Amino acid sequence: MLLVKQQKFIETFAEADIKAVKSQCGLRRADHFTVLGATAIKLTFPEQFPSFLPADTGLIVTSSFGPHRTVFAMLDDILDYPEDQMLPTKFSHSVHNAVASYLGTILGLKGPAFAISNFESPLVEALKLADTLLAAKLCPQLLLLAIEEHALLTQSLPTLYPERFPSEPKEAAAVFLLESSSEPAAVNLQSNDSQDGVFGLSVEQANALAQKPLPYTIALS
Repeated sequence: MLLVKQQKFIETFAEADIKAVKSQCGLRRADHFTVLGATAIKLTFPEQFPSFLPADTGLIVTSSFGPHRTVFAMLDDILDYPEDQMLPTKFSHSVHNAVASYLGTILGLKGPAFAISNFESPLVEALKLADTLLAAKLCPQLLLLAIEEHALLTQSLPTLYPERFPSEPKEAAAVFLLESSSEPAAVNLQSNDSQDGVFGLSVEQANALAQKPLPYTIALS
């Protein structure tokens, strides 16, 4: 069982917020996916960011598609240039774990850190991992970030996979600060692999979480 201490669902990112976080955190070379992640955390904890969590806090970053803007740019470079002319920085950012490393460094975290990519239910699968880490006492609390960026792949999804994505997924994020709990569940979540929604949740599930008064508990199945 998970206790949600703090949360925020972000449906749009203002350019001013992105620029402010890039300046504050020195993210001159970071890719768009990483900057969106840092911005989402700043919007959730505007007064405390970036030094507001104990160092042993765990971190999970989850996404359906990861930093696909950078991944495809790296693949283009592989096709267009000799190996010794490809940019190592771009390659590093194309690795899905890179954003977790970046954010852990920004926040000063030294607890367990994971990155998950899951096409169908990225948020529920990340919550299951968080529940396991917290129940095993590998960290006292955990910061979970779900994030999707907008780029060529998400633009093409209504054509590639219309059953799942009748419209283009929006650039969005959700942030949760979690602890383990033995209290009765206020919300029950299960994987949803048949509906278009937010981070693998149905629209009804996402709205139920966003409107739930804090703190509340989640059970997973």
